[in-house]
Amino acid sequence: MAKQQIKAKKKLAHKRTLGSIISFERRKTIEGWGFALPWLIGFVMFTLIPLVLSIRISFFITQLTDLYGFEGHSQWVGFQNYKDIIQDPSVGEAVFNSFANALYQVPIIVFFALFVAVLLKQKFPGRVYFRVIFFIPVILAGVIMSYLFNDGVGSVNVFGSIVSNSSGWMGNILGGRLTQYIGNIMWSSSVEILIFLAALQSVPDILYEVVELDGASAWESFWHVTLPYISPFVILNFVYALVDSFVKYDNPIMSMMKQMTDTGTKYGMASALSWMYMLMSLLTILIFILLTRRWLR
Repeated sequence: MAKQQIKAKKKLAHKRTLGSIISFERRKTIEGWGFALPWLIGFVMFTLIPLVLSIRISFFITQLTDLYGFEGHSQWVGFQNYKDIIQDPSVGEAVFNSFANALYQVPIIVFFALFVAVLLKQKFPGRVYFRVIFFIPVILAGVIMSYLFNDGVGSVNVFGSIVSNSSGWMGNILGGRLTQYIGNIMWSSSVEILIFLAALQSVPDILYEVVELDGASAWESFWHVTLPYISPFVILNFVYALVDSFVKYDNPIMSMMKQMTDTGTKYGMASALSWMYMLMSLLTILIFILLTRRWLR
């Protein structure tokens, strides 16, 4: 009898506390929003609001004293900045050069990353150190890269001076531009190499064992097993390399926008150019995804 009374009291207490305690699902939801709140605040403050303000700036001839046009010092011109961008032949040339550079650089970067990833997947002494070396570009910022690769920025040009300062057959065969270009390709493929490494390690070993029993060579195994299996990652790396090429520090459009803002009076044109360039880049990426989606199946 006493045990039944104790159980009844515990059951009653349990019922009373359930109503006042937040459910497990709701508590997890609140915790999730709590963790996401700093990112949401940062996104609104440093991404969403600047995007909205950049749209506003594109419709003004701005002054530094009234950059956003709230005080009346800047002149409202509507779509005139966009018309000027379209009619400017130098902008068209810069856009053409930007997309032309991406057309031949992106495939080279992706194929080089795949080649290096296949090599780094093999077992050899010092493999971990080589992986770290290829990941170093991700750690360094773009500003540091401009000092490493550009003659006109600072006094350091690592890849441009390696060969130019050397003597003998290397200095005669390889020029500073070629060495700089190779260095840029190596530096731009670090993230793609890591993605390909993860993709290659996800291929089941049993597939290689099956084709090996059928007498397939290493090249046939790569062509008929590895490449089809990692094809979604190939498309992903192409998209990533495209985006990286469009926003690279030495991109002709990025350089032109920097020149516009350096004058202090063409922020409106630079903003209009950035939005037009972004839409063209997004359209290019969308067309690429639509053309290659059959490889994702």
